[in-house]
Amino acid sequence: MSEIKKAAVLGAGVMGGAIAAHLANAGVSIMLMDIVPKGAISRNAIAERAMEQLLKGEPPAFMHKKAANLITPANIEDHLDLLSGVDWIIEAIVEDLKTKR
Repeated sequence: MSEIKKAAVLGAGVMGGAIAAHLANAGVSIMLMDIVPKGAISRNAIAERAMEQLLKGEPPAFMHKKAANLITPANIEDHLDLLSGVDWIIEAIVEDLKTKR
């Protein structure tokens, strides 16, 4: 069985963020990816907002706050090529068949 050292979560909503936090708690390096929001200053704004929510959530999402450092906010437009370097990709996007395709 191969070990998962790097993973990517596509979708930085509540479910995607929680999955990323659980994997980070297990010591896995994560790319938390979402779309580029129109008009946003940061192209990673959705994933960055998810990180903020995870850090201030109750109950805490992280066993140790240092685990949050294992999550890298990213976006699908600029960082899609980085998926080739991960061991596992998890899709957690909106439940819309057209979007999922």
